[in-house]
Order: sequence, then C-alpha cells, then structure tokens
Amino acid sequence: MKAASKPTTHIITLKDNSTAHYHLRGLLRHNDDIQRWTQFCASVFAYKPSPPPPEYFARHFYNDPRCDASLVRVLIHCPDTDNETQKTSGEIVSSVRIFRRTLSTGRSGGATVEAGGIGEVCTSPDHQRRGLSKILLKNAIDIMYTSCDGGGVTTGKESGGMSCSLLHANPEFRPVYNKVGGYKSVSSKWSLVHLELNKLIVNSTDDKWVTRQAIFPQDVSQLQPLHTEYSEKRLITIMRSTEYWTNYVSAELGDSLWVLEDDASIAAWLSIRKRGDRYQLREFGVDRNKSSTSNITEFALQRLLGV
Repeated sequence: MKAASKPTTHIITLKDNSTAHYHLRGLLRHNDDIQRWTQFCASVFAYKPSPPPPEYFARHFYNDPRCDASLVRVLIHCPDTDNETQKTSGEIVSSVRIFRRTLSTGRSGGATVEAGGIGEVCTSPDHQRRGLSKILLKNAIDIMYTSCDGGGVTTGKESGGMSCSLLHANPEFRPVYNKVGGYKSVSSKWSLVHLELNKLIVNSTDDKWVTRQAIFPQDVSQLQPLHTEYSEKRLITIMRSTEYWTNYVSAELGDSLWVLEDDASIAAWLSIRKRGDRYQLREFGVDRNKSSTSNITEFALQRLLGV
C-alpha cells in the first residue's frame, strides 16, 4: 500500500469571522500518541450509558493484526500557527480510523476483496459543527482510493489496495456518510423470538455433546477452518486468519463465544450476549458435515439457554 497522505493544515472560518487552525496527520508510531488518542475517543463517547474506556480503543488498535498508526487520521488544534510543536503534541480534536480488512466473495477459487472499514469517528464537543469529521472522512477515502492498485479482487494474495469501504452508523448520521463518501445504507434485520429461559448452562454435558465457552488460543485450530468452510467460502464476510482469531476475535467476543463439541471435535460455535431482557445472537457457524445448520444451531441454543 502506498503511504498515507501527507500532513496538511486546514483553516476554518467560524461564525464570528475568527479562524481556527487544524493540522491533519496520522497517529505517530509511539505509545504516547496512541494513548492520547484512546483517551480522546473515550472522552467524546463519555455521554453513552455504558461509555467505553480508553482501554476499549487501545484493545481495538493493538489486538488488530493489521493495525497501522498512519491510518488513524486525526486533526490537531493549533491555536499558535507558528508553533510547530503543536502539530505533534497539540490537542487531538477529531478522529477517523481506517480498518484494513480482507473480504471473502463467496466465489469459487478463493477470490477476495481488500476493504477499508471506517470507525472511531468522533469530534470534541468544543469543535463540532465545523466540518472536521467531513475533512477526515474525505482524507480517509482519498487514502483508500490512492492505495488501490488495480481492480481490488485477488485470488489469495493481498494486493495492497482497498477497493471498497464499509461502516456501521446510526440512522441520523447516514445522510452525512452518503453525501461525503457516497456510502449507501443497508438496514440490519433482526428476528425477535420469545423463549422461556431456565438458566444459562455452563459446561453442560450429556452422552454425546458438550457446550462450553471457547478457549483461546487452544480452540483456534478448529474455529479458523470451520469459519473458512461455513462463512468465507459461501458468503461475503471478513476473512479471519489464525492471528485474527487469536488476538482480535478472542478479545472482542470474549466470554460471549461458545462452542458445541462432540468427542473434543467442535461442531458449532455461536456468540450470544444478554442485552437487557433479551439475548442477542451475534454470530454462528457449524460443521455442515456433522449436521444441518438449523438443526445444530437450534440444539446448541437449547443446550446453552436451557429452553
């Protein structure tokens, strides 16, 4: 991939005709800059009922096998335009991060697409409504465009280019992403099923099956090929290397990831978490050589939830 775009300075004219100066750059490759960024993100999202701490953003960054500090784009407030030090150590006031991911296409031959996910989009309340997120989003899109060195579809080897981009956004922000980046929104669809729950069964066994929490890194050698066969060869999804499972998935799904096994052989996995008075099934997959998807997933839920 080509290097991220060079640092630039942006001058914003405010309502009182004064100006605010911002320096756009990528995060520097040292822990102090990354720590300041994680603390900034946590401060902006502090309004949430369960606000994510700085450790949440640090985990997202350091556990990502493809983390790249230069792809975390930030704007630095520079009140003193003649002070070069501010461009390095000044206040971070806006952020957009590009997540490099490889997507499967569900096609035969293992064709893949390099993609850039957008996340960690936030601006300090004192600097909002100045178009800072739009500046960073346009910069991120430029980086993804200029990094693409071809059609973007490969057959197993990483091309280095990002030929598509994706993100999750609340409905009120979708028009902004559409206008600035041409993103098209697709609504998520969830089915609500009423169940009479007895209790969450932990490490339950019978004559054949065992349901238990996934153990990392021991289970990765089975989970990775299962995900390849069930998801990557059939669907458009993020491809998961062994390193991705071990470092990223284990931290993000954590205690919510369960497996159903038969004689120490994993037949299915699912991630489920409690959200208020509901359980949310976040993802699942099965070994289709052992049973059908519906049968084995239903059985795993019955075993796990005690229905």
